[in-house]
Amino acid sequence: MLMEHVFQCVDDIYDEVVNHGSDELKRTICDLEKIAGHNTPSVIKKGIMLSMTICFNQVQFQDELFEGLLQENLEYMIRHIPEMKKTIQLRVSLRGLEKEMNREIILPYFITLADLAYAVLAVFQAEGHHLFKIESDHGRFGCEQCDQEMLDDYAANVFLSDLHLEEGHQFSLWYDFGEDYVFDIQVLNIQTQSDLFVLEDSQITSGKGYGIWEDEHELLEMYYKDYDEFLMRIEDYGLDEDDFIFDEFDKDIANEMLMEDFEFLRHVYEDQDEDLW
Repeated sequence: MLMEHVFQCVDDIYDEVVNHGSDELKRTICDLEKIAGHNTPSVIKKGIMLSMTICFNQVQFQDELFEGLLQENLEYMIRHIPEMKKTIQLRVSLRGLEKEMNREIILPYFITLADLAYAVLAVFQAEGHHLFKIESDHGRFGCEQCDQEMLDDYAANVFLSDLHLEEGHQFSLWYDFGEDYVFDIQVLNIQTQSDLFVLEDSQITSGKGYGIWEDEHELLEMYYKDYDEFLMRIEDYGLDEDDFIFDEFDKDIANEMLMEDFEFLRHVYEDQDEDLW
């Protein structure tokens, strides 16, 4: 329901921009059409969502600010159209349960590390209750709720392409610094498509395991590695099997829910009051 309202809002702003935007903005859209062709509407809407996010984060809603941000974002995208046609296929495994809990996913190459994190967390059913950090040879990049001293930059400020990844490269996503859920990420391939590839085109191609259990990493490992011990432990806690999700991975359902789960996590990390963290 929430996402229907968000997308409707973006569609309404899109119509307003195309029909009543400034002359400068209309010239930029014309330049974009020459490069992006039939993908132009999706690029503009991506720019609208990026500009909206900045306005919300700054609690500034003036039309002049929004249009200026949109102008900057569209000009930036025009310069990066070649990268926006690239896809990256990743194999993501939960460390310690690599055979039992993994996914292969295809994502746009031109996304921020924050969006990459939301996508990975979404496909493993994370609820976004905890901090995350991406670690690579190029540095450490975390959510905006992390202490800046522990990072080289915030994940929302860095693009995946900035890591200069190639086939076979590896990096990791660390979620929940108390439970230590670490996802090891391997680049399977990077390809150039004939059209732009946007987040909505993302897909999960394979996987095992339903997903993580928030705040119960030890029990999750016990479930897969020592089921009898798992049963005894949850009995000690006054729990039973009905308190846990044991569903198998279903690729069709996972793909159907991917963008909704992604947008939910983006909202949790980017739109929530900082006092909640």
